Amino acid sequence: MRIVFKILSFGKPVQQNLYFAVLAFMLFNFFNVFSLTLLIPFLEILFTQEAAPAPYPSNFSIEAWKKYLFYQLYLFRVEKGAMQALFFFSLLIAVAILFKNTFRYLGSWFMAFYENTLVQNLRNRLFVHITELPLGFFIRARKGKILNLATQDVQIIQEATVGTIYNLLNDPITMLFYLSAMLLLSWKLTLVSLIVLPITGWMISRLAKALRRKAHQGQKRMDSVISILDEFLTGVRTIKAFGAEKREKARFLQANGDYTRFMIGLRRRMELASPLTEVISVLVVLGLLYYGTFSVLKGELKASEFITFIAIFGQFLSPMKTFNQAISRFQKAIVSYRRIETLLRQPLSEEYQGSLAKISRLERGISLHNVSFRYGDKQVLQNISLEIPVGARIAFVGPSGSGKTTLTDLIAGFYRPTAGEIRVDGKPLSEIDPISYRRLLGIVPQDGILFHTTLLENITYGTEGPIDERKVWEVLEIAQARAFIEELPEGLLTVVGERGQRFSGGQRQRIALARALYRNPQLLILDEATAAIDSESEARIHMALSALPRHYTLILIAHRLSTVRHADWIYVLQEGKIVEQGTHQTLIERQGLYARLYHLQATP
Repeated sequence: MRIVFKILSFGKPVQQNLYFAVLAFMLFNFFNVFSLTLLIPFLEILFTQEAAPAPYPSNFSIEAWKKYLFYQLYLFRVEKGAMQALFFFSLLIAVAILFKNTFRYLGSWFMAFYENTLVQNLRNRLFVHITELPLGFFIRARKGKILNLATQDVQIIQEATVGTIYNLLNDPITMLFYLSAMLLLSWKLTLVSLIVLPITGWMISRLAKALRRKAHQGQKRMDSVISILDEFLTGVRTIKAFGAEKREKARFLQANGDYTRFMIGLRRRMELASPLTEVISVLVVLGLLYYGTFSVLKGELKASEFITFIAIFGQFLSPMKTFNQAISRFQKAIVSYRRIETLLRQPLSEEYQGSLAKISRLERGISLHNVSFRYGDKQVLQNISLEIPVGARIAFVGPSGSGKTTLTDLIAGFYRPTAGEIRVDGKPLSEIDPISYRRLLGIVPQDGILFHTTLLENITYGTEGPIDERKVWEVLEIAQARAFIEELPEGLLTVVGERGQRFSGGQRQRIALARALYRNPQLLILDEATAAIDSESEARIHMALSALPRHYTLILIAHRLSTVRHADWIYVLQEGKIVEQGTHQTLIERQGLYARLYHLQATP
């Protein structure tokens, strides 16, 4: 029940709709039962010739009230005549059915808004939480599982919720009204009929436990299917380059086949609830017919009461059946929500956990003091100490895997050091609001990711206020991207396509550079940002970057050491440590790692 209430809590902002729906359901069931009990007057008018006189009851005896009402019905028929009595009760039934269906529609109207808003709030909460998770979470987690949680699991909850909450709320109210009417007609027959409830309840509880276990296993299998699909779409170029389509087909078909076979078994188990409930119900009805007929023959029960009782009990079975089906459907929602809950429990990034000091500009610069960092058991950086003054041109170089990108990620505040401290203008970075801090940064990653929208929206991405198109063309000029964009038929309004695949790697990097420059950052971080660009264009880009005003602080990560020759200071990293530092000339003269790497690249 804890999980059920957690799911329902997402509908709290519109909870008044739930209250109105419950009220409407109660009125619907009242008029529903009332219209069914009006069968008795029809049967009495049709079959009963006279009734024994009965005084007005002086107590709350049900039997006394029944005799009194039957006698009053007899007098009404005698006084008005059979046809007029039939007309009156027909009109009464018509009014009751009108009210019954009106309140049924109103209940469904309120429930439709509540159920769909609940799912909308859940989906919104999940996406907002995902956007606020730290970068490290996405490195550890499987992307396919996150996609499955945000799509498949939410869809399961939607399918299990929309229409099901209606049954979970309305069916017990319906059964309660039917049960009350049955008790008023014959408590003995009601006791016989209730045999079905504990048997059905036990059966459904056993099925529910089995379904929860199976549903969880099914969703784990779907995680694998979506992960394989995501890996194919992400790496399709590599897969085709290595001719590995057959292998990927086999992986997907195997995973999808396992999931399908599993879901067939799960569906078969789910479908057990309905036929088993119906078989038990039919056996109970046969018992009721036998015992009820015996009671009528003995004079303990009027025939009209017995027929009405059977009619109401027949109606009683329907909500019991749909209620059991709703419980079965909701088991999958519970399993899916538990999976989603594991994601919602993931701790948020620091910027979403409290109030930190905001920063509007860099005054002095950034310093690292004995900074170390590890991914799990792997030590990535060890005792890094360095200074990045405002306006400096700093370069990080070194072999692949030496920790260069991780170092810039720490400077950008994407991760917290596992030891040591990073200071911005003398203040610990951990005490500065990361969102305000990152507004001062412009970052160009290695892959130059673009979004599936226009070039203009990609270049101005993340900035607020009106777009300055003149500035857009200026940064495109610096990034050496103006020429090929001007040749496009739609220019800046060209849609770049999924992940920017309409453009080459070099073009994507130039657009990403223009995006970083457009926000006029105080600290520009270029992580192999020109690796996919030809040497001539790269040289022009670095010449333009060198000409930027000195209020720009520039950090370069580069494998091409020719691009960092004019940096103010170069840090050489190896196995997570700074092994050399200095200007290009001093490092060449030192004849260390930097000089070896430089001469290797310079050798034809």
